[in-house]
Amino acid sequence: MKHEIMKVLELIQEGKLSNSDAAEILSALKEESAPELEKNSYMSKSLKVIVDGDDKVNINLPLKLVKSLHGAVENIPAIQKYLDGVDINLILDAISNNIEGPIVNIDSANGEKVKIVIE
Repeated sequence: MKHEIMKVLELIQEGKLSNSDAAEILSALKEESAPELEKNSYMSKSLKVIVDGDDKVNINLPLKLVKSLHGAVENIPAIQKYLDGVDINLILDAISNNIEGPIVNIDSANGEKVKIVIE
């Protein structure tokens, strides 16, 4: 981005670009680059499914994998039986909106606890 800013400054100095046009370009460059950095670091996190009950289960899935599978996560046999009643679209929305922390907490009648967390 530094190179692009320098080019905009050069165009202003040469009189080929007005200050207001330069401001619009710099604003667009800032918006374009900032979310990408945030998204890259966010997408390195994991979706964790933690089951505390008769069966102790901890599943960590990279968010990149979850995002690329879209709704298919609910069909992975290792977690399918623990996701009964979980809205997968809620999880995908959380990923799309860069949400961190607990997404789903379920306490079953038989004492099992299921947590889905983005960390």
